[in-house]
Amino acid sequence: MPLHLDNQSLPNPSRRKILKGGLTTLLAAPLVASARTNTAMSTTSANSDPYVPISFAPRSGNPADISSLFETIKREASPEQLYKFLYLMPKGGDIHHHLGGGFLPSMWYRVATDPKRNGGQRFFTRYRITTMKMHPLLNDPGESYIFQWQTLNEKTFNSLSAEFKTDFKLLSDLDDQQRLAWMSSVVLDKKGEGRDEFFEYTWSRLGDLLTSIHVLTELFVENMKLFSAEGVRYMEIQRRVDDYTNERGEIIPAEQSDAYWKWRLAQKDARETGVAVRWQAVALRFDSDAEQQIRDYYKHIDSNRDVWVGINMAGREDDNRGYPSRFKDVFDEMLRQYPGIGISIHAGEAEKPDSYIRDTLRLGATRIGHGINLLSDEDTLLRMRDSKFLVEINLISNELLEYVPNLDLHPFPIYLRQGIACCLNTDDRGMWDSNFTDEVFVAVQRFNLSWAEIQKTAYNSYEFSFAEESLKRELVDSFKHDLDIFQKQFSGSNWQTVLAEVPAVTYGYGRNALKLKL
Repeated sequence: MPLHLDNQSLPNPSRRKILKGGLTTLLAAPLVASARTNTAMSTTSANSDPYVPISFAPRSGNPADISSLFETIKREASPEQLYKFLYLMPKGGDIHHHLGGGFLPSMWYRVATDPKRNGGQRFFTRYRITTMKMHPLLNDPGESYIFQWQTLNEKTFNSLSAEFKTDFKLLSDLDDQQRLAWMSSVVLDKKGEGRDEFFEYTWSRLGDLLTSIHVLTELFVENMKLFSAEGVRYMEIQRRVDDYTNERGEIIPAEQSDAYWKWRLAQKDARETGVAVRWQAVALRFDSDAEQQIRDYYKHIDSNRDVWVGINMAGREDDNRGYPSRFKDVFDEMLRQYPGIGISIHAGEAEKPDSYIRDTLRLGATRIGHGINLLSDEDTLLRMRDSKFLVEINLISNELLEYVPNLDLHPFPIYLRQGIACCLNTDDRGMWDSNFTDEVFVAVQRFNLSWAEIQKTAYNSYEFSFAEESLKRELVDSFKHDLDIFQKQFSGSNWQTVLAEVPAVTYGYGRNALKLKL
């Protein structure tokens, strides 16, 4: 493989000091870290795996005791103590997670400026604007905005004219103030920033970092470590299939990028996280060639069913080019040709009523990403009750992108308590400067979730995942095991004493929006 291979290990924030006896042995297929097993996990497709019903009931312990304890903690604990309890608690999987949006700003900067971890690359960013001219490499055709902090690889930078080069600086050469400004530019951390900032500017600032195979794989392994520390054991990631670049900034074939992903996630530091990974191919619904993207992605998934498990469509729903019924014919065609590939599509990520969720179900989707405006379509809501459909809930995303006026009005508890299957997810957590525990904490604080409701959302993340049934069973068994250990931590011990030893971590959202002092 004509790629520079680098295996850089990082300190692993571990939960094992608390969850003693938990996930320890990790034997893996290319993108799977298996827990508590002495045999390698199967990587056969879901179609070849015989279905065995999965039991989602805790196998031991006294659920009544932990439920009672949880109510006591909600009533008596400080916000920091409640947060520590939720941080320590096993959480299931994160199945609505965008690869490029999942990395904290400090992570981006650290890896992008470290040649030992980024393939020896150098990245440049636009730290000032001395010319107001448009440039085809810096601005999309027809766009009128010009903005700072666009980040380019060396190949792209070298193609700029001398006039434009003077506005750029090596990312590693930024002074402290500039470095903080760059990191702030890729996260929604200022009053007034919302969906326009997110969709129109933030992604462009990351620029060529979003395609670098070295940067992305290193960042993702670091993310696996952080999610593992929170008790997440499965990640189903939405990412591009192609257009990744090597250390020279050259586009590499999809097969080569897949091989590199598999190689990197098979390394010791990735396997030791205990996190299983599967991929969804994500198409942009408003692209002129979106139908062909979907055909190409189905073909790629079908040829790589060991790690690719589903297809998704993303992009602003207020862009009228991406309405679901546009894709009815192509999804009908793909469903005829390719059995057993999961379909999860962003829908209902809007304040106004529309038929997008109903139309998305017509495409064959069994999972709806966001689904905020489902309340406005009562027929579809009733159809989704006690059924095979899941809504992937992203509370912090919906708040910061202003799809709900405030979180108290989020429809999540209504769905949950009316029998619509839901799970909690992080979406683009790097751009919220948040983590998975923040999502759970918000849900508990705002909606007074019971212990049973929290656990149901976690089990749903496994039950409705697109992972093969053998992996689901592995994950559920591990989850039950982790829950047993978690509950035993509080058996015969004062809960305040246990929580005092929990090394919980939060970030900008937790510190600023949740006012946590950890």
